[in-house]
Amino acid sequence: MRVLILATAAFAAISPLAANAQSGSDASAGELVKRGKYLAIAGDCSSCHAENFSGGEKIESPIGAIYAPNITPDQKTGIGDMTETEFEGALRRGKSDTWLYPAMPYTHYTGLTDADVKALWAYFKQVKPVENEVPETDLGFPFVRPAMMGWNTLFLDKGHPPGAVDVAGDQLQRGRYLVETLEHCSSCHSPRGTLMQEDTSKHLAGGMLNGWYAPNLTPSDKGGLGDWSEADIVAYLSKGRNAHAVAGGEMGLVVSRSTSKLSSDDLTAIAKYLKAVKPVDTQPEASGPDGQATLDLAALEVPNGDWQSVVGHDTTDGATLYQGACATCHGMNGQGTAAPPLSEISDVRAANAANVVQVIAHGINMPGDARHVAMPGFQRTMSDAQIASVASYVRTNFGGVDGEVTKGSVATILSGKQQVSWIIANAAQLAWAAIAVAVLLVLALIGWAVMRTRRRA
Repeated sequence: MRVLILATAAFAAISPLAANAQSGSDASAGELVKRGKYLAIAGDCSSCHAENFSGGEKIESPIGAIYAPNITPDQKTGIGDMTETEFEGALRRGKSDTWLYPAMPYTHYTGLTDADVKALWAYFKQVKPVENEVPETDLGFPFVRPAMMGWNTLFLDKGHPPGAVDVAGDQLQRGRYLVETLEHCSSCHSPRGTLMQEDTSKHLAGGMLNGWYAPNLTPSDKGGLGDWSEADIVAYLSKGRNAHAVAGGEMGLVVSRSTSKLSSDDLTAIAKYLKAVKPVDTQPEASGPDGQATLDLAALEVPNGDWQSVVGHDTTDGATLYQGACATCHGMNGQGTAAPPLSEISDVRAANAANVVQVIAHGINMPGDARHVAMPGFQRTMSDAQIASVASYVRTNFGGVDGEVTKGSVATILSGKQQVSWIIANAAQLAWAAIAVAVLLVLALIGWAVMRTRRRA
């Protein structure tokens, strides 16, 4: 009887401890998942893999379309049967059950800590499984997946994101980790080299992406963020706008799905790091118009009122088109009414006209905390020649840019096609030529060996 009483007492004493241990374990697992969710946001996973991570997003590259895979834990079409080791390999080495293309920014994620990989794994294991069969990526010969072994040998520096600079202090190191690893900023904001690797000599100095110009993020006074304060950077990343710019295109997606959800401490760390990297000069922005531009309304012949009738007309006069399509929000003199002053927008003064053309064509849809920035796109109602005329008018009169945007340049920009090196453009022919030379060399060696054997005989 005494034994039974002692056993019961012992069980009663131990049970709360066991419950507390279990509760602590659950809390720890919950914190790990929460941490993984934040990392997935900071890593901007949803911009390619969709908001529910079911994939299928078509990523246009200069060598063909790449489809982002389903990364939900669906057993049939997702990563349900993937191991943690394979998950880590995909993130940091570009290799799971197959070789990945660097549209997946593993050259940056290679800098992820072990703890953060584990947190991401914990998070993605518990997101809602979604059955979604994603189209197979087929870039054609010679851009086959095994070829990535050679590319990785040349350009994957394990543990070190491309171009990242050494900094001292916890805050700058955190900013470096966010910019160079998680947000992988230079994958868009650096130009590409001969084999489509990032040009680290021009790290964060700007690059073209699907017809948009990802601007120079270095603190240069010539084309960079030299006149942006840390507060300007934080405002842009948190709200998608500041006194200098409004986020459009892919960057609008990055802001709405990623940077706007980061903590204020992390945004400040990003800003401080961007102000600390090496300045790289690029083509400087124009200083703005010499005087205040105004429309001569008496000289304009506007057919029947609203902008639809204007853009439906065949005029290519930039002033006429601007008055009908743009002046209601941006003002007759470009100083803005319901929209920002055009003379203060960096894209209007930029040497590269791509972003102005893209915004006129596609508009902007940038949700904010208290203000939704929205502008209609005119590609369906304006011809390329008309878009060129409006872009030229805006850049000349409100940006002080000396140069005309042509109909041909608009067509090129809106096509999204990117220039590649001669080697990439002729990769198939070069690969077949190399194979032919190799075969001839093998045949020659065989012939030489046969002749030598006969002579000895």
